Amino acid sequence: MSDINPLDYIDTNLTHAKAEQRTRIHYAVADADSLIGTTSDTTHVLLIEFAKLTKAIAAATTLDEVKSAAQQSATMFAPLLDKQATNQLTFPYQHKGVNNVLGEIEARAQGVADIIKA
Repeated sequence: MSDINPLDYIDTNLTHAKAEQRTRIHYAVADADSLIGTTSDTTHVLLIEFAKLTKAIAAATTLDEVKSAAQQSATMFAPLLDKQATNQLTFPYQHKGVNNVLGEIEARAQGVADIIKA
């Protein structure tokens, strides 16, 4: 058995850069608990809006009913989308890159699932 230390493969420059960014976020934007709260709120809004949308689409029998079902969510999210489209608002994933974010989601989800399965 070899004595491989996973810490030998950590890019310390990247680790320090992330730590610095996290510190700046903590002091300039919000602490971790507040960020988790905002993430939770976001998830709940999306969950309920998605549930309402899918329920209304499932009940729709015409294209006009489908369009009507989407209108409430479209109206709710329009201000965010408009700001994003005009570069008044950007999201962290846009700067991190979608592929990087999806990779992080996969790795963390699988890591948690592996622990739960054990």
